[in-house]
Amino acid sequence: MRIVRLGVLSVLGLGLVVVGVANRAPVDVFLLPQGLGLPEAELRGVPLAAVIFAAVLVGIVVGQVMEWVREAKHRRQVEEKTEEVWRLRKEIKRLSLRLGEGEDEMPALPARRRRPG
Repeated sequence: MRIVRLGVLSVLGLGLVVVGVANRAPVDVFLLPQGLGLPEAELRGVPLAAVIFAAVLVGIVVGQVMEWVREAKHRRQVEEKTEEVWRLRKEIKRLSLRLGEGEDEMPALPARRRRPG
């Protein structure tokens, strides 16, 4: 699998180099429409390859942010279920000790992970 990933990344990298070399012509990029009375926001003489790569990068970032927001519900559900499992395990242990059974025979859960941030 590692070789396949390396091969795909190599082909993509080579493709990016080819696109970059083929599109070196300078272009003017206008960030706001002209003729609206707004201050001019333009970039002059930017290589076309840079514009293409920037557009792709912005698309990737926007897509990742949208996916992260969409998955928030699922992350919250996993966190709630994990908390419930820990609460129930604690309750089982408490009841087992209360009944005098000592240690329960349930496998131990891995150490509790903390969310970054």
